[in-house]
Amino acid sequence: MGAARAGFFGALCAVAIGCTPPAITRDGKVVFTPPGGKRGASVITANGVEFMDVTDLPKPVVRRSPNDPWQPATGFLIPKDGVWRRTSRPVAIEGQGLAVVLRSSDALVPSWGGEVLLRIDAIVPPEAFPAARTSIREPRRIAIVLDGKSPNLAPLARVALECLGERDRATIVDAAGARTVVPMLPGSHRTLLDGAIERVMAAAVRTGKGKVTHPRDLAGALAMARGWVTARAGEGSPGSPAIRQVLVITDGASIGGARLGAEVAALERAGVRLSAVGAPDKLAPEALAPLGNDVFAGGTFADREDAVASAVPPPGDVVLEDVELTISSVPAPLRVLEISGGLAALSLDHDRLLLGDLYAGEARTEVARLAMPVWVPGEPLEVTVTARYRDVASGKWLTAQRTLGGKYADDVERIASARHGDVIAYASALAMVRRLGRVFQGSRVDQLGGLRPVVAMQADSLAALGRQNGDPALGTQAEVLRTLLDAIEE
Repeated sequence: MGAARAGFFGALCAVAIGCTPPAITRDGKVVFTPPGGKRGASVITANGVEFMDVTDLPKPVVRRSPNDPWQPATGFLIPKDGVWRRTSRPVAIEGQGLAVVLRSSDALVPSWGGEVLLRIDAIVPPEAFPAARTSIREPRRIAIVLDGKSPNLAPLARVALECLGERDRATIVDAAGARTVVPMLPGSHRTLLDGAIERVMAAAVRTGKGKVTHPRDLAGALAMARGWVTARAGEGSPGSPAIRQVLVITDGASIGGARLGAEVAALERAGVRLSAVGAPDKLAPEALAPLGNDVFAGGTFADREDAVASAVPPPGDVVLEDVELTISSVPAPLRVLEISGGLAALSLDHDRLLLGDLYAGEARTEVARLAMPVWVPGEPLEVTVTARYRDVASGKWLTAQRTLGGKYADDVERIASARHGDVIAYASALAMVRRLGRVFQGSRVDQLGGLRPVVAMQADSLAALGRQNGDPALGTQAEVLRTLLDAIEE
């Protein structure tokens, strides 16, 4: 039967598009492989990954009302061999007290109206605010250990994430199975950290027939956290040794035993600060006594939020208020479809991204999905990003702006091959934790199984590219993707 199917599809394929005979995978899927001489790109659609020839020009999808949902002319374009070989070039907006670094996923934009991912790194350098110098704390290497299934775990962990600064490094460890959820990342990636926590905790509280559960191992999780925070690589900025800290947020059910006591002692010998906060509304402080003296339990939820904020204070005082980014384009109008964090507001000729108030030493990394207007192949594209914000000390409104350049094209092979793997990989990580739920238009992103093979391919591609270019940042992104694949389950 399998051979007959392969023969039938092979004949159909040869007649229809002249491709090589297909192969049947172990799960019964038929995989078509384009011939080596055929030009085009791969496209992620609702039916999986398909091949698009350069002669198959998509037709623009006309929107007749601003209320119509955005529908791209194609699915998500990737190189036909599935390997990204290009990385983005950062473009910086340099304002007084604020730096915004922009990285686009594409230099070539489909003429039929494509979609571009824009990575945004908003940084508030502490050196720009001498008056706030005394409020700026030392950088930290912190591991947040989640222990239990209480619905309060994720909200309390979020308090710690919101207090992370640019020079901080943070990792998330799950006591269920003593596994790393997200490896050590800069504090600017708090949206990714937050989404990973939310996804894992949501899976922990779900119950279902046949679901695999991991035994809780708080001692093992503390040992893993100790390994992360005592590692030598990336300890803050040069000349500023990081405070090493482990924050445990627990329901108190798994505390106790000789192994736990031995690990608490090992953390103390290593000079690691251990703090713990009880998640449930009713938990006696004595239940956390095995974790040391810096523990808090009971009280109101607001009291426990304050306890987390005391353990992980903000990087400094609030120095910028009402920070917003305005995005416009020529040709117009460009539209913001989705942003991983913050709020978006639409206007007639531009869209706004609202980031709110920022601390001295804070940094935020977000990704926005931008829908580009239909235009003529070969013509230039200009995307202008303007930052507007208010300086707290002076009360003055400040602005700064920068323009990113691109070009329209109608060759799907060139467009796909020119895409920037580093930006797409970061967006993939956010899609996995549902912070960019529609980043892979047409693929089944509501089910990680539909995204998992693509993300695994990206991790392999980035790791290989990082080795070839000697770029450790690409290797770190590959590690993030692989860790998320291991930690996040369906």
